[in-house]
Amino acid sequence: MGNLKAKRVAAMQNHQKIMVRVLNILQQKSSRAIEEAKKQILTEKIESKRAREALEYYVRNWNDTTHPGILALACEAVGGNIIKAVPMQIVMLYLTAAMDLHDDVIDQSKVKNGKPTVFGKYGKDIALLLGNAMMIKGFTLLYDYSKKLEPETFEKVVRAIQTEFFDLGNAHLMEVDLKEKVEVPPNRYIPVLEKKASSIEVYTKVGAIIGGGSPDEIEALARYGKILGILIGLREEFIDVFEPDELKNKMKNEILPLPLLCTLRNPKIKNEILRILSKPKISEEDAEEIVEYVYQNEEVKKLKKYMQDLAEEALDIASKIEEETITENLVSIVNGTLENL
Repeated sequence: MGNLKAKRVAAMQNHQKIMVRVLNILQQKSSRAIEEAKKQILTEKIESKRAREALEYYVRNWNDTTHPGILALACEAVGGNIIKAVPMQIVMLYLTAAMDLHDDVIDQSKVKNGKPTVFGKYGKDIALLLGNAMMIKGFTLLYDYSKKLEPETFEKVVRAIQTEFFDLGNAHLMEVDLKEKVEVPPNRYIPVLEKKASSIEVYTKVGAIIGGGSPDEIEALARYGKILGILIGLREEFIDVFEPDELKNKMKNEILPLPLLCTLRNPKIKNEILRILSKPKISEEDAEEIVEYVYQNEEVKKLKKYMQDLAEEALDIASKIEEETITENLVSIVNGTLENL
C-alpha cells in the first residue's frame, strides 16, 4: 500500500506541475481579457449587499485562463491578431462563467479547488442570479461587438455559440438522467463527456472564425478543440479517482469517475469497491485500494488507449499549422493531458 500512496502523491504533484506549465502558456494569451472582464462586471450596479459581496468573491477567484487562452491560440493559428480577439474572449468568459455558476447549483458543488463556490458560500439563489447577470453581460457585449465585425463573420460566431452551447446543455441534461445511479454503464457516460467537450470546441472554433480562418482551418481547429475538451474531461475523471472527498460527493450528487465505472464492470471486485464507497468516510487506505483496482483494470487500459488515439489526431492537426510557436503550444497542451496517467 505504501507504493500506492507514493504513486498517488506523485500523480497529484505531477498533475500540478503539468498544469502549471500548460497554464503559463494560456496565461500569456488571456490575462488582458480576464482583467478587463473583471473590471467591467464590477462596474455594474448591484443594490443587494450580499449579492455584491458574492460577485466580488467570485471575481477574486475568477482565473479562467484555459478558455480565453485557447481562443487566442486558435485565432493566431490562422494568422489572426489576438488583440482584436480580446472583446470576443471577454464575451465568452462571461458566458462560460454563467454556465459554471449554474452547474455548481445543479451538481451541488459547494467546494472547488479547495475553496467554497458561490453556491457553497452564498446559496442557490445568489449563485443562480449571479449566473444570470454574467449571461446578460455576455450577450450584451456580443451585441456591441457585432458592430465591429463583418455580418458574415458575426453570423458564424453566433451559430457556433448556439450550436456548441446547446450541445453542452444537452450533455448536462443527459448527465442529470444518470445521476444517483452508482453503476452507470461507461458507454452511456462517455457520450456525456464527449458533448461536454463543446466547452473547449466553441473557443477554438470562434477563435479561428475571428482570426479569419478558411472553412477547412475552422473545421480543423474545431476538431482540435473537441479532442482537447474530451482529453481534459477524461484526465479530470482520472484525477478524481485519487480524491476521497470528491468520490463521496460524486457518489452522492453526481456520477462516479469514468475509470471507476469501468472497474465496477468486473464482477470479481465490484462488491468490494461498493463496500468501500458506501462507508461514511473514505480513508486514505481505502482510496489507495480503489486506485489499485482501477489501474489494474483492462477496461481502464482501453480507455487510456482511446485517449492516446485522440491525442495523436489532435497532434496531427497541430503539426499542420505554419507558425512553429503556435504548433508547439498546441502540442504541449495536448501532451499535458496525458502525462502521468
